Amino acid sequence: MSNFTNKLEAGLKSSPVVVWMKNNKKQSFVIAGFLLVLIIWLFSLLILQFQKKVDIQPQSLPTNSISVSADQAKEIKVGNISYLDFEEIREAVGLIDFDKNHTAEVYSPYQGRVAKVFKVAGDDVKEGDALFTVLAPDAAQASAALVSSAGVLKQANETLKRAQELYDFKSISLKEYQQNLSDQQTAEGNYLAAKKSMELFGFTQTDIAEVIAGRKVDIELSIRSPYSGRVVSRAVAVGQLVQPGNGPAPFVVSDTTHLWMVANVPESEIPLYHVGQSAHVKVQAYMDKLYSAKIIYVADSVDPVTHRLILRAKIDDPRRELRANMLASFVIGLNPPINSIAIPETALVRDSDGSGIVWVTNDGKNFTRRIVKVGIFQAGYVQILDGLKEGDSIALTKAIYLSNLYSISR
Repeated sequence: MSNFTNKLEAGLKSSPVVVWMKNNKKQSFVIAGFLLVLIIWLFSLLILQFQKKVDIQPQSLPTNSISVSADQAKEIKVGNISYLDFEEIREAVGLIDFDKNHTAEVYSPYQGRVAKVFKVAGDDVKEGDALFTVLAPDAAQASAALVSSAGVLKQANETLKRAQELYDFKSISLKEYQQNLSDQQTAEGNYLAAKKSMELFGFTQTDIAEVIAGRKVDIELSIRSPYSGRVVSRAVAVGQLVQPGNGPAPFVVSDTTHLWMVANVPESEIPLYHVGQSAHVKVQAYMDKLYSAKIIYVADSVDPVTHRLILRAKIDDPRRELRANMLASFVIGLNPPINSIAIPETALVRDSDGSGIVWVTNDGKNFTRRIVKVGIFQAGYVQILDGLKEGDSIALTKAIYLSNLYSISR
């Protein structure tokens, strides 16, 4: 083994390369240094190429800014800010109801039996139209008193006329003439009282004249509509006995072109509401339509169980589309509308501290992060109170994407 080793060492020492390096030590150091510099230069070149590929944004961009590629810019919608009218609102849920100021439960003022019925539910009526008639004993007595008093008055008038003629010719005494005059005045008073009773029963002057002319005693008492509107309920039939105030009401008449909305709101919101505020009403039957309303009543007391307050608003519905007891949602405007800067909700991002962020741009590729003060959210738009001015161009979409890209690049 030792012989082999000795021979190997002798062979290496005698090799041409080793012999040349021994004889040319200076040249060999120069070549080695050159190779080392070449390797370092190639390594630096590779590092620079790698940095160009992984660098997200140019070093020249200011703080809070980011740039995107041309392909990314095509996905982002950019536009100028706009202005909209913003209104502070509150939402509530309630019911549609009849306007009680234009709704009446129609009863017979006197007990009797129904003789005729002229209207049914759904019929339109005018003020004064007859709804049904009643054979009322009290009305018959009033009619009999009117006929009797009318006959007595007629006779008293004729007697007084003859007494006047006789007194003028001194054929009767003054006392006798005055007695005839007193009798006529009494008869006239009784007639006027009987006539007034008939009027209280609802008879017109024409009806009264017909009773006197025809000496009608067994007459039908006409029950008339107090309002122009629509019959919304009927609970009476011919032959039925009716009494004053004995429910259900024979007829319910309402002007259905005017309705109420009734909503309940928390007592904590009482300071926000007052008479005269505007409201918009939406029902499930017509989801694409809003009905205008105005608050006409704010309750003076709170429900002790639910601690909620009743609001009532008037709705005009000339086409009679709404129905009582419909479930409805109400949007109530608390203050007059304010014209302000508006951006789409897709253009706003919430930062970790809750502040609003938008991305402002001049060229659609370079975006600057800007903090804004937000106000009311309305119909997909956000009111901007501070942070933007007229003429600013922003990213209307992909705001969250830009924020995420910005966070990665930091």
